[in-house]
Amino acid sequence: MGQTHIDTSNSKEEYDKYGIRIRVKFRSSTQLHELTPHHQSGGERSVSTMLYLMALQELNRCPFRVVDEINQGMDPVNERRVFDVVVETACKESTSQYFFITPKLLQNLSYAEKMTVLLVYNGSSMIESYKWNLKAFYRRRQRFQP
Repeated sequence: MGQTHIDTSNSKEEYDKYGIRIRVKFRSSTQLHELTPHHQSGGERSVSTMLYLMALQELNRCPFRVVDEINQGMDPVNERRVFDVVVETACKESTSQYFFITPKLLQNLSYAEKMTVLLVYNGSSMIESYKWNLKAFYRRRQRFQP
């Protein structure tokens, strides 16, 4: 549960000094608290931020959106939930193109037909690109499909 409001406490006349206050709660037994490092975990802040951005997407049209490593602090349950919301929102007819950048993804996520997944392999511990056999990878993956 959460709420947002515009903070005009610095100056009612100067719009560039306005801020946004986000208040959230993750447990029914607690009160709403401002989104800060003092009341929520990193994962809770990531979930709150992502859901806020997804809500804004409905109000503010733009050609594309980029989200970088928003899932890093999330537990697997919230990461899966947020990913599902991103897929649902990003695959609507009238929405922006969406780039979700992450060094990790959970297994068995639900992907939509309208999605394109690009994998970038780099780093000293990765297999060299000329040794990568994509067809063998797909065959191996299909064997383990339920």
